[in-house]
Amino acid sequence: MMTKDEILTLKTKLLPSGADSVIDYLAARHAQLEATNIVLENVPLLIIGRHGMIARIPINGRIKKVSQPDEVLQLLQTFFTQPATASEKLYLFVNLPDLPIPPEVQQVLSEVEERAKLREQVKQRIDKALDERDKFAFEAAVKELASLQQEDDRQTWRARRFL
Repeated sequence: MMTKDEILTLKTKLLPSGADSVIDYLAARHAQLEATNIVLENVPLLIIGRHGMIARIPINGRIKKVSQPDEVLQLLQTFFTQPATASEKLYLFVNLPDLPIPPEVQQVLSEVEERAKLREQVKQRIDKALDERDKFAFEAAVKELASLQQEDDRQTWRARRFL
């Protein structure tokens, strides 16, 4: 079984056109999905790749293959609503690249992460000073935290000016 979050993380990848509605539908049926790393034969299978999708689904005892997004969605709806296949698993093979993150965005993300780590370290020092009843260490850490917050506020305002 795949979790709903695992299905929805597919939206953070480069999906083929029309795959959004299929992903949303699969998220509602996540308990009947099984991820696979190989293309299986003779089982209900949906393959999602960068340039399209292929569904191989048994309907009325025959394997039906479709690749157009609308047809895939209709075939999946039929598969999941048929009494004979209502409890059967659909295997999902995904071969999608992650969305490319520009270097500038990656740099901003790492800077934000570093500031968050620093802020967390200062909060831990505040907690430690409180535990040890060290007034001077507490006041120094509080001032440092306030300084970090002011710097974050300044950077936020600078960013908003450019937007």
